[in-house]
Amino acid sequence: MTGSAKRRISAAIAIVALFTLGGCAMGGSQFLDEESAAPPQAEPGLGEPVGLAVARGEALLGSRQFEAALAKFGSALSREPDNTQAMLGQAEAQLGLHQLVDALAGFESIMQTEPLRAKALQGRGITLILMGRDDLGQPLLLQAVEQDPGLWRAWNAIGRNHAIEGDAEKALASYDRALIANNRAAPVYNNRGMTLIMAMRYSEAESSFRNALALDPALEAAKMNLRLALAWQGHYEEAVADLKRGDAPRILNNIGFVAMERGDFSTAKMFFTKAMELSPSYYPVAARNLEYLEERKKLAATIPEVMG
Repeated sequence: MTGSAKRRISAAIAIVALFTLGGCAMGGSQFLDEESAAPPQAEPGLGEPVGLAVARGEALLGSRQFEAALAKFGSALSREPDNTQAMLGQAEAQLGLHQLVDALAGFESIMQTEPLRAKALQGRGITLILMGRDDLGQPLLLQAVEQDPGLWRAWNAIGRNHAIEGDAEKALASYDRALIANNRAAPVYNNRGMTLIMAMRYSEAESSFRNALALDPALEAAKMNLRLALAWQGHYEEAVADLKRGDAPRILNNIGFVAMERGDFSTAKMFFTKAMELSPSYYPVAARNLEYLEERKKLAATIPEVMG
């Protein structure tokens, strides 16, 4: 990728949040099917068995009900403070709730516990990345997948880091490893698509975002990224289809930015202007983009003269 292309994509990334690190699932745990499985019967007065509380907590993690999961793991730990499976679950729930300091401490407390070490490394690595410490998180993620190549969330985060560093091939290879481990992981397809956008492979990116949304129709990052992939291909009408009024200013601004980068200046001006019209208050980002658009148009007008 050329330096100018990297600068162009870096500007686009600054406008919208494009990468996702994935859900905080236990990865490999056997979740309780509460409809089909008969739960263990508690003796009178003893309450929910610890093992059942942990199993239900893991099921709640799998459905991203992090607060309820945290309560289940807390209940288990109040009776068995050294239950390492509950400690891992508690840290995962805290990660899902972005209680990052607590999650970091929780993963660290079981880093030396086998067979949970690889999952603890994965969780701690992802937490550090969310704290902005990619330099510390990436080595832990590499250790995690060395110990357990099936940790798709670790591979996904490794790929995201390679993509941000500008190494699309390493990123795509990491996403491939993540999809071997879990081919239904929508966040991986989203990140793969974003990396393909960075490599200017827009049609492939569109396909990857559509795969992500087929698996998780509510994944907001993939919805936005699909619009970007369509816009990079010049499919503006489809890129702005079915806009909700509350989201319209941000989306129109982003599509306008892509149009500007493609040299479609009149289209970009239309989108920036419409974004400002629909914004319930003054929209400084779109206003700055309109100013920048005029500079880009002047620069483009001088290029033939310079080349001649």
